[in-house]
Amino acid sequence: MNRQTFWNDLAKRGAVLGLLLSLSLIFEIYAQLSGNIWLMFLVVFEWIGVAVLHYILLHRYTRSFGNTFSVEEGFPFGRAYGYVILLSLFAGIVVALAQVVCVNYMIGYEAYIDGMIASMRSILAQSEMPQHMEPFMRDLFRQLQEAPTPSILQVAWGAVSNTIFFGMIYGLIMAGVLSRSPKPFEKQE
Repeated sequence: MNRQTFWNDLAKRGAVLGLLLSLSLIFEIYAQLSGNIWLMFLVVFEWIGVAVLHYILLHRYTRSFGNTFSVEEGFPFGRAYGYVILLSLFAGIVVALAQVVCVNYMIGYEAYIDGMIASMRSILAQSEMPQHMEPFMRDLFRQLQEAPTPSILQVAWGAVSNTIFFGMIYGLIMAGVLSRSPKPFEKQE
């Protein structure tokens, strides 16, 4: 695989993975701002589905990359792990762009925080919250409203680092499963 093909494939696959994670992020933001408790429960199932699909795509892409190496070369653990990290970096950039556009520009950060607080109040009003929790929740809402607005770079870095973190965890599993030792004396079929 030549260098240009490697980076093009990595960017395309990272964009697909990033698009999946971006759609998940947008759904989660919608669910958080809706105030609908059933939609919040649906987010839990969505997390599970996205985590499984994330793993499947990473595994498929890494296996495909590993198949480009001959039996004589092998597919070392470090190369497989590095590929997953790079793939996660590209996906993280797409997720960061989606989060910045959605939260900072489409909704507005202050409106996003106000919407989250209103949504949490709505959910808490539907449930029976113990009396001793009310001061804690009041303080939490006040701290959320008084917190400084993060810069666009902070928001973007948070999304990228989160995606890379999950890529690191998945990468350990995938690199362990998909790596193979070089076999210099075997013929490639």
